[in-house]
Amino acid sequence: MQKGAAYWMNLHNFDDEDPIFLAQVQRGITNFVKILTGKDIPVEYATSGDSMTDGETVYIAANLKEDTIDYVVGLALHEASHVLLTDFDYLNKEKGKVLENVYKIPKEDLDNVFTLVNFVEDKRIDNFVYSTAPGYQFYYEELYNKSFYNPIIDENLQNDVFRAPSWDAYFFRIINIFNRNSDLDALPGLLEIRDLFTFNHINSWKSTRDCVKVAVEIYNIIKPYIEEEDEKEDGEDNQKTNQEYKTREHVDRQKNFIDSQYRKKRVHKKVKEQVNRLSNSDTKINNYSLSQNTSIPTLITKDWEEYFTGPFGHNEEAVNKGLFLGKQLLKKLKVRNTVKKDIFENQKKGKLNSSKLYQASFNENLFYRIEKEDYKNIFIHISLDLSGSMRGEKLTQTIQTAVAIAYAACNIKGFDIEISLRGTIDPNKSKSMHSSNQVPVLAYAFNSKKDSIKRLQRFKKLITCGMTPEGICLDQIRKDLPSPSYYQEVYLVNISDGLPNISSASYNFSTAINHTAKVVNEYKRDNIGLLSYFIHDTWDKTQKAEETFKTMYGKSAKYIDINNMSLVADSINNLLLSNTIKVF
Repeated sequence: MQKGAAYWMNLHNFDDEDPIFLAQVQRGITNFVKILTGKDIPVEYATSGDSMTDGETVYIAANLKEDTIDYVVGLALHEASHVLLTDFDYLNKEKGKVLENVYKIPKEDLDNVFTLVNFVEDKRIDNFVYSTAPGYQFYYEELYNKSFYNPIIDENLQNDVFRAPSWDAYFFRIINIFNRNSDLDALPGLLEIRDLFTFNHINSWKSTRDCVKVAVEIYNIIKPYIEEEDEKEDGEDNQKTNQEYKTREHVDRQKNFIDSQYRKKRVHKKVKEQVNRLSNSDTKINNYSLSQNTSIPTLITKDWEEYFTGPFGHNEEAVNKGLFLGKQLLKKLKVRNTVKKDIFENQKKGKLNSSKLYQASFNENLFYRIEKEDYKNIFIHISLDLSGSMRGEKLTQTIQTAVAIAYAACNIKGFDIEISLRGTIDPNKSKSMHSSNQVPVLAYAFNSKKDSIKRLQRFKKLITCGMTPEGICLDQIRKDLPSPSYYQEVYLVNISDGLPNISSASYNFSTAINHTAKVVNEYKRDNIGLLSYFIHDTWDKTQKAEETFKTMYGKSAKYIDINNMSLVADSINNLLLSNTIKVF
C-alpha cells in the first residue's frame, strides 16, 4: 500500500471540478482532522476571499494530484492544529495593542514581529502534532518539503547571499534555521536564536502568549543589528544578483506560509455548493468495485428529494390512486393480524386442566397444551427504477404500486417496508453533458418503521433521473438489508424496465446485464427472496427486453401489464400469507 493519502483516493484522470471527487477528498481530510484534534472542525474548499484559517474552519485547495495530495493533507492538519491551539482573539484583536503597548514595539516593526510570532507559534503547533500524532508526521514532512526545502534555499544558505544584517536576511536565516545547511555564523545573534528552539524550550511553550514572548525576545536580539537597514535598502536593491532575487522570491513564499497567506487553487462557488450537499451526513460516496482495477463512484443518500423530485406535483393522482389501492390490498391481508390457536387436551404433560382434578385418582391425562401459529415478520425492500425510460405511464404505475404496498405495510402487524429510488446524475453538467459522466445514485425514500403515511405524499413530485445502474444499486441494497432469520423473512421487490446501462465502458450492455445477474445470485445465496417485475407500456413491448430481464432475474422475473394491478397484489398477498411459525 502506498504511504500517504494517495492510496485512499483514485487520483488518476480526475477532474478537479468534479464535485464527487472533491467531496470524497473533503470527507477523507475531515476524518484526518477529527482524528488529530478530537473535534468536528469543518473542512471546506477555498473560494474567493478564503486564503487562511479563520480560527473556526480549515480551508483546503483544489489542486489535488498524486504529487500534491499529501501536501494538502499536511496543510489541513497544520491549519486544524491552529484552530485547536492558537488563541486567535489574542493574536488578531490584541496584535498591535500587546506588541506596541506591552512590549513597546515601534509601529514600523509591528508586521515583522508578528511574522516572528507566527513562526514561533508554528513550531509549537508542529511539536504538538509530532508528539501526539506520530502517524501524521509523514504529511507534515511533505508539507515542509514542498514549502521550505528546495535546492535554491539549500545552496544560498551556504554562500554569501543575505549575510548583511537586514530584516530580509534575518527572516531568510531564521525561517530556515532548522535546515541542515544553515550557517549560524552568517548573521550576529543566530546562534543565540537557535538556542531558543531546543526541544525542551519548544515543549515548554503552552500558549500563544508564550510564543509572543519568545518572538519579542528574538526581536530584541536582532533589532540592534538592523537599525540602519532602511537607509541602505534603496541603494542595495540595484546591486542584487539574479541569485539573490530568486532567493528572495522563495523567502517571500516562506513568509506567506508562516503568515497563513499561502496560495490555494479555489473552486467555483457553485461547485462548492454541490460538494457541501454531497458531504452532508445523509449522503455517502462509495467507490463500487467492479474488478480489481475498475471502480465506479456511487452516491448513497437519504436526501432523495435533491435528486428525484421536481418543482411540480404531476404525480399527485398516482399517489392518491396508490393510497386507494393500498386500502384494497389491506382488506385482503387483514388475516395477518390474527393468530391461529390450537388446544390439545388430555395430554400427559403440559398445563394442568383444573376442571379434571376429580379424575386425578384414576386418569393421568389431566394436562393440555396450546400451540399458536403466527405469521413470520416480513421485511420488503422495494427498489424503483427511476431512469429516464421509466417516464410517463410506467412512472405512474410504479408510484401506484409502491404507495399501495407501503400503505398496507403501515397498517399490518409484522409487515415492514422500505422504498429506495435509483438512477444516475451528471455531477458536472457545467463542463459536459456527455452521459459517460453519469454517477449511480441510490436514494432511500421511505421506511415504514420510521415514516408515517403522510410522507408518501412527497412522491407526487417524483421525476425520472438519468440512466439504469441496476446491479450496482441492488448490490448496495443487499448489503444494507437485515438478515433473514427464523422469525423474519426478507424480500426485495424490484420494479424496472430492464436493460441496465450507464453508458460507461465499465458498465454498459452485456457487462451490466451479467453483473446484475451475478448480484441476483448473491441475493439467493443470502436467502433473500426476490420478486422482480418488468414494467412496460405500449411503446416498448420488445421480445429482446423481456428476454434480457429474465436473463438477469430468472424465475423471479414477472412480465406485468401496467394496467393489471391484481397480479402485483396477488403476489404480495401470497408472499405475506405463506410463512408461519410456531409461537408458545
